Amino acid sequence: MRKIRICSIAVIALLITAFFFMPSTQAASKVHTVSSSDTVKSIAAKYKISPTQLLKHNGLPDEKLYPGQKLQINSATYKSAQYQWYERGRQIASFAKTFDGFKKEMGEESPEKGFDSSGLIYWTLSQQGIPLDRTTIDGFYKLGMETDSPKAGDLIFFVKKDKAGKVTEVLTGGIYLGDKHFVHSGYGSSAVKVKSVTDKWFKDYSYVFKTFTPKGEHVVQKGETLSSVAARYNKSAAAVKKLNGLPSDTILEGQFLQVYNEPIFPFYSEKDAAYDKATDVIKYAYTFRGYEYVWSEESPEEGFDCSGLVYYVMKQHDLPISRKSAASYSSWLDMISEPKTGDLVFFENTGTRTGVTHMGIYLGNGYFINTTERAGVHISHLSSSFFTKKFHSYGDSASLFQ
Repeated sequence: MRKIRICSIAVIALLITAFFFMPSTQAASKVHTVSSSDTVKSIAAKYKISPTQLLKHNGLPDEKLYPGQKLQINSATYKSAQYQWYERGRQIASFAKTFDGFKKEMGEESPEKGFDSSGLIYWTLSQQGIPLDRTTIDGFYKLGMETDSPKAGDLIFFVKKDKAGKVTEVLTGGIYLGDKHFVHSGYGSSAVKVKSVTDKWFKDYSYVFKTFTPKGEHVVQKGETLSSVAARYNKSAAAVKKLNGLPSDTILEGQFLQVYNEPIFPFYSEKDAAYDKATDVIKYAYTFRGYEYVWSEESPEEGFDCSGLVYYVMKQHDLPISRKSAASYSSWLDMISEPKTGDLVFFENTGTRTGVTHMGIYLGNGYFINTTERAGVHISHLSSSFFTKKFHSYGDSASLFQ
Protein backbone atom coordinates (compact mmCIF):
# COMPACT_ATOMS: atom_id res chain seq x y z
CA MET A 1 0.00 0.00 0.00
CA ARG A 2 2.83 2.36 0.88
CA LYS A 3 4.55 1.67 -2.48
CA ILE A 4 1.33 2.50 -4.32
CA ARG A 5 1.03 5.72 -2.31
CA ILE A 6 4.64 6.68 -3.06
CA CYS A 7 4.11 5.97 -6.77
CA SER A 8 0.94 8.05 -6.76
CA ILE A 9 2.74 10.96 -5.10
CA ALA A 10 5.55 10.67 -7.66
CA VAL A 11 3.09 10.72 -10.57
CA ILE A 12 1.28 13.74 -9.12
CA ALA A 13 4.61 15.54 -8.62
CA LEU A 14 5.58 14.76 -12.21
CA LEU A 15 2.28 16.12 -13.51
CA ILE A 16 2.63 19.29 -11.44
CA THR A 17 6.17 19.79 -12.72
CA ALA A 18 5.04 19.28 -16.30
CA PHE A 19 2.16 21.71 -15.86
CA PHE A 20 4.35 24.53 -14.57
CA PHE A 21 7.55 24.02 -16.52
CA MET A 22 6.67 22.65 -19.96
CA PRO A 23 6.51 25.33 -22.66
CA SER A 24 3.03 26.78 -22.91
CA THR A 25 3.03 26.32 -26.70
CA GLN A 26 2.94 22.54 -26.21
CA ALA A 27 -0.06 22.73 -23.91
CA ALA A 28 -1.84 25.30 -25.96
CA SER A 29 -2.76 25.27 -29.50
CA LYS A 30 -3.65 23.44 -32.60
CA VAL A 31 -2.73 25.01 -35.91
CA HIS A 32 -5.30 25.45 -38.66
CA THR A 33 -4.08 26.10 -42.22
CA VAL A 34 -6.55 28.35 -44.01
CA SER A 35 -8.19 27.01 -47.19
CA SER A 36 -9.87 29.08 -49.90
CA SER A 37 -13.34 28.23 -48.54
CA ASP A 38 -12.59 29.10 -44.91
CA THR A 39 -14.02 32.09 -43.09
CA VAL A 40 -13.37 33.35 -39.58
CA LYS A 41 -16.83 32.17 -38.55
CA SER A 42 -16.46 28.69 -40.08
CA ILE A 43 -13.06 28.10 -38.46
CA ALA A 44 -14.29 29.37 -35.10
CA ALA A 45 -17.34 27.09 -35.30
CA LYS A 46 -15.18 24.10 -36.19
CA TYR A 47 -13.09 24.49 -33.05
CA LYS A 48 -15.95 25.69 -30.83
CA ILE A 49 -14.41 29.09 -30.07
CA SER A 50 -15.71 32.59 -30.73
CA PRO A 51 -14.72 34.51 -33.88
CA THR A 52 -13.38 37.30 -31.63
CA GLN A 53 -11.14 34.80 -29.85
CA LEU A 54 -9.74 33.59 -33.18
CA LEU A 55 -9.12 37.14 -34.36
CA LYS A 56 -7.45 38.26 -31.14
CA HIS A 57 -5.21 35.24 -30.65
CA ASN A 58 -3.83 35.61 -34.18
CA GLY A 59 -3.59 39.39 -34.25
CA LEU A 60 -5.91 39.54 -37.25
CA PRO A 61 -6.85 43.16 -38.02
CA ASP A 62 -10.10 42.11 -39.72
CA GLU A 63 -11.88 38.98 -41.02
CA LYS A 64 -9.92 38.77 -44.29
CA LEU A 65 -8.07 35.46 -44.56
CA TYR A 66 -5.44 34.22 -47.00
CA PRO A 67 -5.16 30.59 -48.15
CA GLY A 68 -2.11 29.10 -46.48
CA GLN A 69 -2.23 31.24 -43.34
CA LYS A 70 -1.48 29.22 -40.22
CA LEU A 71 -3.87 30.18 -37.41
CA GLN A 72 -3.33 29.24 -33.78
CA ILE A 73 -6.43 27.66 -32.26
CA ASN A 74 -6.45 28.31 -28.53
CA SER A 75 -9.49 27.44 -26.47
CA ALA A 76 -8.39 29.52 -23.47
CA THR A 77 -10.62 32.52 -22.98
CA TYR A 78 -9.05 35.61 -24.46
CA LYS A 79 -8.92 38.42 -21.90
CA SER A 80 -8.72 41.76 -23.59
CA ALA A 81 -6.31 44.16 -21.88
CA GLN A 82 -6.56 47.90 -21.68
CA TYR A 83 -5.05 49.47 -24.78
CA GLN A 84 -1.35 48.93 -24.27
CA TRP A 85 1.59 48.92 -26.63
CA TYR A 86 2.61 45.53 -25.28
CA GLU A 87 -0.71 44.07 -26.38
CA ARG A 88 -0.42 45.71 -29.78
CA GLY A 89 3.08 44.28 -30.19
CA ARG A 90 1.78 40.81 -29.39
CA GLN A 91 -0.87 41.18 -32.08
CA ILE A 92 1.74 42.30 -34.63
CA ALA A 93 3.90 39.26 -33.86
CA SER A 94 0.94 36.88 -33.97
CA PHE A 95 -0.24 38.27 -37.30
CA ALA A 96 3.25 38.02 -38.85
CA LYS A 97 3.49 34.39 -37.77
CA THR A 98 0.31 33.47 -39.67
CA PHE A 99 2.23 33.97 -42.94
CA ASP A 100 4.79 31.25 -42.16
CA GLY A 101 5.36 29.38 -45.44
CA PHE A 102 4.21 32.14 -47.81
CA LYS A 103 6.60 32.60 -50.71
CA LYS A 104 9.53 34.97 -50.79
CA GLU A 105 9.35 37.35 -53.74
CA MET A 106 11.67 40.29 -54.27
CA GLY A 107 9.92 43.66 -54.42
CA GLU A 108 6.57 42.32 -53.23
CA GLU A 109 4.48 43.11 -50.16
CA SER A 110 1.27 41.07 -50.14
CA PRO A 111 0.04 37.56 -49.34
CA GLU A 112 -1.17 37.16 -52.93
CA LYS A 113 2.19 37.95 -54.59
CA GLY A 114 4.64 37.15 -51.81
CA PHE A 115 7.00 39.12 -49.60
CA ASP A 116 10.56 40.28 -49.52
CA SER A 117 11.98 41.11 -46.08
CA SER A 118 10.97 44.79 -46.09
CA GLY A 119 7.64 43.94 -47.75
CA LEU A 120 6.74 41.57 -44.92
CA ILE A 121 7.52 44.27 -42.36
CA TYR A 122 5.51 46.86 -44.29
CA TRP A 123 2.49 44.59 -44.81
CA THR A 124 2.33 43.37 -41.23
CA LEU A 125 2.76 46.76 -39.56
CA SER A 126 0.51 48.66 -41.97
CA GLN A 127 -2.28 46.09 -41.60
CA GLN A 128 -2.05 46.57 -37.84
CA GLY A 129 -2.59 50.32 -38.20
CA ILE A 130 1.02 51.49 -37.87
CA PRO A 131 1.30 54.50 -40.22
CA LEU A 132 4.43 54.18 -42.34
CA ASP A 133 5.81 54.31 -45.88
CA ARG A 134 6.78 51.30 -47.95
CA THR A 135 10.53 51.59 -47.78
CA THR A 136 13.66 49.45 -47.75
CA ILE A 137 15.16 47.50 -44.85
CA ASP A 138 17.58 50.40 -44.41
CA GLY A 139 14.63 52.82 -44.38
CA PHE A 140 12.80 50.90 -41.67
CA TYR A 141 16.00 50.78 -39.65
CA LYS A 142 16.27 54.59 -39.80
CA LEU A 143 12.63 55.14 -38.83
CA GLY A 144 12.53 52.73 -35.90
CA MET A 145 13.41 53.61 -32.32
CA GLU A 146 16.24 51.53 -30.90
CA THR A 147 15.40 49.52 -27.78
CA ASP A 148 17.45 47.42 -25.36
CA SER A 149 14.37 45.59 -24.07
CA PRO A 150 12.63 44.19 -27.15
CA LYS A 151 9.14 42.79 -26.99
CA ALA A 152 7.08 40.74 -29.42
CA GLY A 153 6.13 42.88 -32.41
CA ASP A 154 9.35 44.90 -32.42
CA LEU A 155 11.72 44.65 -35.39
CA ILE A 156 15.08 42.91 -35.46
CA PHE A 157 17.81 43.99 -37.88
CA PHE A 158 21.02 42.16 -38.71
CA VAL A 159 23.89 44.57 -39.23
CA LYS A 160 27.61 44.89 -39.79
CA LYS A 161 29.56 47.11 -37.40
CA ASP A 162 32.99 48.66 -37.53
CA LYS A 163 35.58 48.36 -34.76
CA ALA A 164 34.09 51.36 -32.96
CA GLY A 165 30.69 49.63 -32.87
CA LYS A 166 29.08 51.91 -35.48
CA VAL A 167 26.60 50.26 -37.87
CA THR A 168 28.07 50.31 -41.39
CA GLU A 169 25.50 48.19 -43.20
CA VAL A 170 21.96 46.94 -42.58
CA LEU A 171 21.66 43.49 -44.15
CA THR A 172 18.14 42.30 -43.44
CA GLY A 173 15.40 42.35 -40.83
CA GLY A 174 12.27 40.70 -39.52
CA ILE A 175 9.52 40.85 -36.92
CA TYR A 176 10.54 39.74 -33.44
CA LEU A 177 8.51 37.04 -31.67
CA GLY A 178 10.51 36.85 -28.44
CA ASP A 179 13.00 34.29 -27.13
CA LYS A 180 15.47 35.16 -29.93
CA HIS A 181 13.04 34.08 -32.67
CA PHE A 182 11.60 36.20 -35.48
CA VAL A 183 9.51 36.01 -38.66
CA HIS A 184 11.53 36.74 -41.77
CA SER A 185 11.44 36.59 -45.55
CA GLY A 186 14.97 36.82 -46.83
CA TYR A 187 18.33 35.19 -46.20
CA GLY A 188 18.52 31.42 -46.37
CA SER A 189 14.96 30.64 -47.42
CA SER A 190 12.58 30.74 -50.37
CA ALA A 191 9.63 31.39 -48.08
CA VAL A 192 8.54 33.31 -44.99
CA LYS A 193 9.93 31.42 -42.01
CA VAL A 194 10.23 31.59 -38.23
CA LYS A 195 13.97 31.73 -37.54
CA SER A 196 16.41 32.10 -34.67
CA VAL A 197 19.32 34.49 -34.27
CA THR A 198 21.51 31.37 -33.98
CA ASP A 199 20.56 30.24 -37.49
CA LYS A 200 23.66 29.75 -39.66
CA TRP A 201 22.64 32.65 -41.92
CA PHE A 202 22.60 35.15 -39.06
CA LYS A 203 24.98 33.95 -36.36
CA ASP A 204 27.98 35.88 -37.68
CA TYR A 205 26.19 39.26 -37.63
CA SER A 206 25.26 41.68 -34.88
CA TYR A 207 21.57 42.35 -34.34
CA VAL A 208 19.74 45.49 -33.26
CA PHE A 209 16.15 45.85 -32.08
CA LYS A 210 13.91 48.75 -33.11
CA THR A 211 10.36 49.48 -32.05
CA PHE A 212 7.40 51.17 -33.70
CA THR A 213 5.18 50.50 -30.66
CA PRO A 214 6.62 52.44 -27.71
CA LYS A 215 5.37 52.20 -24.14
CA GLY A 216 5.43 55.93 -23.61
CA GLU A 217 2.32 56.92 -25.52
CA HIS A 218 -1.38 56.80 -24.83
CA VAL A 219 -4.01 56.47 -27.55
CA VAL A 220 -7.01 58.61 -26.64
CA GLN A 221 -10.20 56.60 -26.25
CA LYS A 222 -13.78 57.82 -26.62
CA GLY A 223 -14.92 59.84 -23.63
CA GLU A 224 -11.45 60.51 -22.21
CA THR A 225 -10.39 63.99 -21.19
CA LEU A 226 -6.99 65.58 -20.76
CA SER A 227 -7.46 65.38 -16.99
CA SER A 228 -8.45 61.70 -16.99
CA VAL A 229 -5.49 60.71 -19.19
CA ALA A 230 -3.09 62.73 -17.03
CA ALA A 231 -4.44 61.15 -13.84
CA ARG A 232 -3.99 57.67 -15.28
CA TYR A 233 -0.24 58.31 -15.58
CA ASN A 234 0.09 60.32 -12.35
CA LYS A 235 0.80 63.53 -14.22
CA SER A 236 -0.79 66.95 -14.21
CA ALA A 237 -2.95 67.99 -17.14
CA ALA A 238 -0.55 70.90 -17.71
CA ALA A 239 2.40 68.50 -18.01
CA VAL A 240 0.66 66.29 -20.60
CA LYS A 241 -0.43 69.39 -22.45
CA LYS A 242 3.14 70.68 -22.62
CA LEU A 243 4.60 67.30 -23.63
CA ASN A 244 2.28 67.19 -26.64
CA GLY A 245 2.24 70.87 -27.63
CA LEU A 246 -1.53 70.95 -27.19
CA PRO A 247 -2.96 74.39 -28.00
CA SER A 248 -5.93 73.81 -25.65
CA ASP A 249 -7.32 71.24 -23.18
CA THR A 250 -9.27 69.54 -25.98
CA ILE A 251 -8.10 66.07 -26.98
CA LEU A 252 -9.55 63.91 -29.74
CA GLU A 253 -10.25 60.21 -30.00
CA GLY A 254 -7.35 58.44 -31.67
CA GLN A 255 -4.70 61.04 -30.82
CA PHE A 256 -1.32 59.66 -29.70
CA LEU A 257 -0.32 61.45 -26.50
CA GLN A 258 3.19 61.16 -25.14
CA VAL A 259 3.27 60.51 -21.41
CA TYR A 260 7.02 60.19 -20.82
CA ASN A 261 9.10 63.23 -19.94
CA GLU A 262 11.46 62.63 -22.86
CA PRO A 263 10.06 62.60 -26.41
CA ILE A 264 9.61 59.19 -27.98
CA PHE A 265 10.90 60.44 -31.31
CA PRO A 266 13.59 63.03 -30.45
CA PHE A 267 13.81 64.15 -34.08
CA TYR A 268 13.50 67.80 -33.31
CA SER A 269 15.85 70.14 -31.46
CA GLU A 270 14.50 73.12 -29.57
CA LYS A 271 17.75 75.04 -30.07
CA ASP A 272 17.53 74.70 -33.86
CA ALA A 273 14.04 75.91 -34.61
CA ALA A 274 12.83 77.95 -37.55
CA TYR A 275 10.48 79.90 -35.30
CA ASP A 276 9.56 80.09 -31.61
CA LYS A 277 6.61 77.71 -31.73
CA ALA A 278 8.19 75.13 -34.04
CA THR A 279 8.58 72.42 -31.42
CA ASP A 280 5.03 72.84 -30.12
CA VAL A 281 3.65 72.66 -33.65
CA ILE A 282 5.64 69.49 -34.35
CA LYS A 283 4.64 67.84 -31.07
CA TYR A 284 1.02 68.62 -31.86
CA ALA A 285 1.26 67.31 -35.43
CA TYR A 286 2.82 64.16 -34.03
CA THR A 287 -0.32 63.41 -31.98
CA PHE A 288 -2.27 62.92 -35.22
CA ARG A 289 -0.21 60.01 -36.56
CA GLY A 290 -2.46 57.59 -38.39
CA TYR A 291 -5.24 60.13 -39.01
CA GLU A 292 -6.73 59.70 -42.45
CA TYR A 293 -5.58 61.39 -45.65
CA VAL A 294 -8.51 63.14 -47.36
CA TRP A 295 -7.96 65.33 -50.40
CA SER A 296 -8.57 69.08 -49.76
CA GLU A 297 -9.45 68.60 -46.07
CA GLU A 298 -7.82 70.33 -43.11
CA SER A 299 -9.22 69.02 -39.82
CA PRO A 300 -8.97 65.92 -37.59
CA GLU A 301 -12.73 65.38 -37.95
CA GLU A 302 -12.66 65.25 -41.77
CA GLY A 303 -9.05 64.25 -42.41
CA PHE A 304 -6.01 66.04 -43.82
CA ASP A 305 -4.26 66.42 -47.12
CA CYS A 306 -0.58 67.38 -46.95
CA SER A 307 -1.03 71.16 -46.98
CA GLY A 308 -4.15 70.88 -44.82
CA LEU A 309 -2.14 69.21 -42.06
CA VAL A 310 0.47 71.98 -42.12
CA TYR A 311 -2.21 74.68 -42.12
CA TYR A 312 -4.21 73.10 -39.27
CA VAL A 313 -1.40 72.48 -36.78
CA MET A 314 0.10 75.95 -37.34
CA LYS A 315 -3.27 77.70 -37.21
CA GLN A 316 -4.14 75.98 -33.92
CA HIS A 317 -1.02 77.57 -32.44
CA ASP A 318 -2.20 81.02 -33.55
CA LEU A 319 0.40 81.39 -36.28
CA PRO A 320 -0.69 83.82 -39.03
CA ILE A 321 -0.92 81.34 -41.88
CA SER A 322 -3.51 81.08 -44.65
CA ARG A 323 -4.77 77.91 -46.35
CA LYS A 324 -2.80 77.25 -49.53
CA SER A 325 -1.77 74.35 -51.74
CA ALA A 326 1.69 72.79 -51.58
CA ALA A 327 2.64 74.64 -54.77
CA SER A 328 1.45 77.97 -53.34
CA TYR A 329 3.37 77.52 -50.08
CA SER A 330 6.45 76.62 -52.10
CA SER A 331 6.28 79.76 -54.24
CA TRP A 332 5.47 81.92 -51.21
CA LEU A 333 8.45 80.92 -49.06
CA ASP A 334 12.13 81.66 -49.57
CA MET A 335 14.01 78.59 -50.75
CA ILE A 336 16.88 77.47 -48.49
CA SER A 337 19.52 74.74 -48.68
CA GLU A 338 20.03 74.12 -44.94
CA PRO A 339 16.65 73.49 -43.28
CA LYS A 340 15.94 73.98 -39.58
CA THR A 341 13.38 72.27 -37.41
CA GLY A 342 9.94 73.60 -38.42
CA ASP A 343 10.86 74.56 -41.98
CA LEU A 344 8.81 73.04 -44.78
CA VAL A 345 9.95 70.44 -47.30
CA PHE A 346 8.44 70.15 -50.79
CA PHE A 347 8.19 67.38 -53.38
CA GLU A 348 7.20 67.39 -57.03
CA ASN A 349 5.36 65.20 -59.53
CA THR A 350 3.82 62.83 -56.99
CA GLY A 351 0.93 60.70 -58.18
CA THR A 352 -0.53 61.84 -61.49
CA ARG A 353 -0.03 65.55 -60.86
CA THR A 354 2.90 67.70 -61.94
CA GLY A 355 4.77 70.56 -60.30
CA VAL A 356 5.06 70.89 -56.50
CA THR A 357 2.40 68.46 -55.28
CA HIS A 358 3.41 67.35 -51.78
CA MET A 359 4.82 68.86 -48.59
CA GLY A 360 5.66 68.19 -44.94
CA ILE A 361 7.19 69.78 -41.84
CA TYR A 362 10.91 69.17 -41.44
CA LEU A 363 11.95 67.62 -38.09
CA GLY A 364 15.72 67.40 -38.48
CA ASN A 365 18.21 64.69 -39.45
CA GLY A 366 16.33 63.95 -42.67
CA TYR A 367 12.97 63.26 -40.98
CA PHE A 368 9.71 65.05 -41.74
CA ILE A 369 6.06 64.64 -40.81
CA ASN A 370 3.52 64.46 -43.63
CA THR A 371 0.35 62.71 -44.72
CA THR A 372 -0.13 60.41 -47.70
CA GLU A 373 -3.02 58.43 -49.13
CA ARG A 374 -1.86 55.01 -47.97
CA ALA A 375 -0.49 55.76 -44.51
CA GLY A 376 -2.24 58.93 -43.39
CA VAL A 377 -0.25 61.20 -41.05
CA HIS A 378 3.18 59.73 -40.36
CA ILE A 379 6.93 60.36 -40.22
CA SER A 380 9.05 59.79 -43.33
CA HIS A 381 12.73 60.08 -44.14
CA LEU A 382 14.36 61.84 -47.06
CA SER A 383 16.52 58.78 -47.75
CA SER A 384 13.43 56.90 -48.97
CA SER A 385 13.94 56.12 -52.66
CA PHE A 386 10.56 57.70 -53.42
CA PHE A 387 11.18 60.97 -51.60
CA THR A 388 14.78 61.20 -52.79
CA LYS A 389 13.53 61.06 -56.37
CA LYS A 390 10.65 63.49 -55.79
CA PHE A 391 12.45 66.07 -53.61
CA HIS A 392 12.02 69.68 -54.77
CA SER A 393 13.16 72.14 -52.10
CA TYR A 394 13.07 73.41 -48.52
CA GLY A 395 11.04 76.49 -47.60
CA ASP A 396 12.06 78.94 -44.89
CA SER A 397 9.18 79.01 -42.38
CA ALA A 398 10.81 81.76 -40.29
CA SER A 399 9.93 84.27 -43.02
CA LEU A 400 6.23 83.66 -42.35
CA PHE A 401 6.39 84.84 -38.77
CA GLN A 402 8.55 87.93 -38.75
